[in-house]
Amino acid sequence: MKRNHSGSLLNYFKVGSHTTPAEVQKGSVAIDSSSAINNDATATSNECNVQPNDGNNIVPKYDISLYVNKKISDHEKINFIKNMWVPDNSYTFKTQQIGSQNRKFNRFWLIKYKWLAYSNLENSVYCKMCVLFAPSNAGHCSSQALNQLVKTGYNNWKNALERFEKHLLLNYHKDATLKYDTFIDIMSGKLLPINKQIDKDSQKQALENSEKLKPIIKTVILCGRQNLSLRSHEDYGVFDTKIEPNKNEGNFRAILRARIESGDENLKKHFETCGKNATYISWNIQNQIIEACNEIIIQKLVTKINKAKFFSVLADETTDVSTVEQFSLCVRFVELMSNNEYKIVEQFLKFVPVQSTTGQNLADVLLETLNNVGIDLNFLRGQGYDGASSMSGQFKGVQAFISNKYPTAIYVHCVSHSLNLALSNAAEVVPIRNAFGIIQKIYTFFNTPKRQNVLQNNIETSTYNSNKTKLKQLCPTRWVERHDSVIIMKQMLLPVVAALEEIQSWNCTDSSSNAFLLLSGIRQSSFIISLLCAEKLLSYTLPISKILQLSDLDISEALNNVDGVVFVLREIRSNVENEFKIIFDEANEIANALELTITMPRLTKNQTKRCNVPAENEEEYYRRAIFIPWLDSFINNISDRFLKHKCIIKSFKCLLPTGNSPNQTEKSQYLKLLEFYKNDIPENGVNAAVAEFDLWYQKFQCPNHSLPHNAIDALNLCNDTLFETIFTLLKIFSTLPVSTSTTERSFSTLRRIKTYLRNTMSQNRLNGLAMLHIHREIDVQTSEVLSVLGKKGPRRLNFII
Repeated sequence: MKRNHSGSLLNYFKVGSHTTPAEVQKGSVAIDSSSAINNDATATSNECNVQPNDGNNIVPKYDISLYVNKKISDHEKINFIKNMWVPDNSYTFKTQQIGSQNRKFNRFWLIKYKWLAYSNLENSVYCKMCVLFAPSNAGHCSSQALNQLVKTGYNNWKNALERFEKHLLLNYHKDATLKYDTFIDIMSGKLLPINKQIDKDSQKQALENSEKLKPIIKTVILCGRQNLSLRSHEDYGVFDTKIEPNKNEGNFRAILRARIESGDENLKKHFETCGKNATYISWNIQNQIIEACNEIIIQKLVTKINKAKFFSVLADETTDVSTVEQFSLCVRFVELMSNNEYKIVEQFLKFVPVQSTTGQNLADVLLETLNNVGIDLNFLRGQGYDGASSMSGQFKGVQAFISNKYPTAIYVHCVSHSLNLALSNAAEVVPIRNAFGIIQKIYTFFNTPKRQNVLQNNIETSTYNSNKTKLKQLCPTRWVERHDSVIIMKQMLLPVVAALEEIQSWNCTDSSSNAFLLLSGIRQSSFIISLLCAEKLLSYTLPISKILQLSDLDISEALNNVDGVVFVLREIRSNVENEFKIIFDEANEIANALELTITMPRLTKNQTKRCNVPAENEEEYYRRAIFIPWLDSFINNISDRFLKHKCIIKSFKCLLPTGNSPNQTEKSQYLKLLEFYKNDIPENGVNAAVAEFDLWYQKFQCPNHSLPHNAIDALNLCNDTLFETIFTLLKIFSTLPVSTSTTERSFSTLRRIKTYLRNTMSQNRLNGLAMLHIHREIDVQTSEVLSVLGKKGPRRLNFII
């Protein structure tokens, strides 16, 4: 039987799979180089390793002859080396007759030749190093055949010394000795295997390369965070750190040069030693780094979303500068913060280009995108869109298609859009609508440097004491600016009139004629009254317009704020005469400052082109013609627009205790919630859930417990173990969308990133830069980026540790 040792060690050094350095250090395989490994003649026999043989002699379990011509594992080798049988001082060697003389093995030879191993079974010796480590094919190509001392035992004691000395000179013995010593060092942990040594050198090189690339990655992240364009038209070619370029290479290369000048030796060494095809600053590498950052941020967001379990989707579309229809996707969920309190968060996910804006296509894109990033769609519980038919359509809108697949995904119309639409519809009162038109034209008129300078001069020379020095556009989409535009116009009315009077005397026909027309509109009594009426009512909706755009607002609190405004407006309506008298007196003051008189138009019986309400004086006329219609329209539109929202939260309101025991209506609403969300609540039975509801109300009847004002407050007061069902329903309640302000903000980011000069960037680059710019709170480590890059194929520089 041939013995094959080449498979046990790889290139002298590699340890087999059976034994590791950690195993060697354990009790049964431990190596003591002073006793077991050094085979001294003074070593004692291992009495525990012997067994009887025919009752005449002892047969050592670790006798060298038992390992000859056998394939031995590393584990068996190390056990043999540790426990190899060695004759002790009391052992009597067998006598052998050679010729006319009786000869036997000399114990001194074990001391002189430490590689010798005596076999009690054969009364012969072997070279233990060659038995264990000599290659089986040694001697096939040379005269050094494997025979005595290796494959067969040697017992010609007469010529033993000559044979031993000759064996010392054999090449395969020298190689086996080297392997033996190396094996001992490896198994005792003094020397790493060759593969580990190669890995160690590779890791060292990878560490050096990663340190070189980290400044490049940090620079890309910096540009993304600060929304700086990375490239320019000259962002290519050799990057010479010693020569200052005479052309603009772009922000990315400029920042790299600044790093080197400030003493970044790793970056400097990289450019001095790297090949021209391994600088890692090309546009392609930039894109890969940006995409890696995007992947890291997305993964961290998805982990949070799936951990939160329930979520809502917010979506809207817009056209970017390159006429690509971008579908913005955001999510809303409840996150457990570091202070062990729950908070509502809304996070942007990505822009998705769409070719068709039909409800079916947008719904398919939305669901496919959420599924591709790894979000579990089975926990989709809310949809938040604007009022566009393709999004909110009852039959063919996005919300309809998604509701068919996920019935518990409730659609909520954006409350900010609802408020804005209510204001727009209320402005259909003719004098108010005309006043808004004049305000917009005044803004447009002064939106030139020369005319704006005239307005500034009049502001400085007037008694105007506000810090506002510029008019605001009556923007239909920027909801707060609609309020600000009217309020600022009222404050700046006198300087505006003075500026228009100055401009109407210019020689410029266009400027002077438009100034004259605007002056004529401003000097109308109806404009002054309408401006003050609009400013009066919009002052009440301005605060809630700002509040409704908060991302951590829940729908119950939003509707409470709206109800508060409606209540105040109805109070004004019930006391309309006194309220309008204040407005009319202020209008008279403004008219006197403009050297005008508030008058009412001539009334006739057959007037159909304008308001013809009967009135005894100017105050009564304008109260009936402008203020009351504007106020009634304002109240009715707000109430109607938010009626659907109240229906949505009608059942959820029962989850907010009132301080008393639950009445029958609240219990009925709770049962409806249990039925609607039966797949989400724990399977404890309806009776257990109802009992839990009673206990939840009982908790807040105690005077020590303050009542929760909204869903998130109640969630933070709810013990998820004691009130498991209530906790789940409150979490869903908090998750329901309120507004799409987060998607609107993403459009602002889109306009800042994809500008006229950067309109050809790819979609992946756009999303990566958008994620870096928007999610500044999510940390992106360079080591994470290197790990992602390393998984995407071989690299010219090895930087995977």
